[in-house]
Amino acid sequence: MLFIQSLNTYYDKEERSSEYARLRSEDLFREIAVEKLKECEVSAQILDFKYEAGKCSKAKPYEETYRQYGTEIFTEGTKDRYANFNELLQFIRIFKEEDKYRIMFCDEDVEWCPTKRRGHNEAFNDEESIHYRKDRLYETAFILGENQYGRIIYNNRYVDPDSQNWIYGWHVYNIISCDKSECKEKMFFKKEPGFIYRQLLDLR
Repeated sequence: MLFIQSLNTYYDKEERSSEYARLRSEDLFREIAVEKLKECEVSAQILDFKYEAGKCSKAKPYEETYRQYGTEIFTEGTKDRYANFNELLQFIRIFKEEDKYRIMFCDEDVEWCPTKRRGHNEAFNDEESIHYRKDRLYETAFILGENQYGRIIYNNRYVDPDSQNWIYGWHVYNIISCDKSECKEKMFFKKEPGFIYRQLLDLR
């Protein structure tokens, strides 16, 4: 099985200082409720965070969800980019290759995320891919075997559809391939996992 912890910290332009940046860069993992994990192909904990107004301290969670996926998660998605964004795990794609998992990072190409990532597209020449001939980042972050741990760190700038204000996002995916019996509350507590992939933009 694959177990994923998704940490998403959202902040505004007043919280872009070096003090806040340091807090974000050090906040790489949280506890997970093992009893909420189910037997499936991929089990994910999704935590959204924000800062207390006027207080430069560790971001506080305001929403937590647990999702379970079957084999339908093993896809690059469809041409419906909005369905991809809402139904899959955002900005990553997962493929099962025998007893291993290929984790890919991709640009979602949605208008509320104007910080486009272009360049290396592994499916550029694949006529059957939705990424065929697209100038869009789509590349392997790492491949996990049994009991291996990988981490993806990326950032984004979003546009609020109502106010048109910019919202910034700092995102961490912690991903472990193991049996459910091996899961523990602090299973993601490791500063240096076996694999680390970073996609950090210079956000204005």
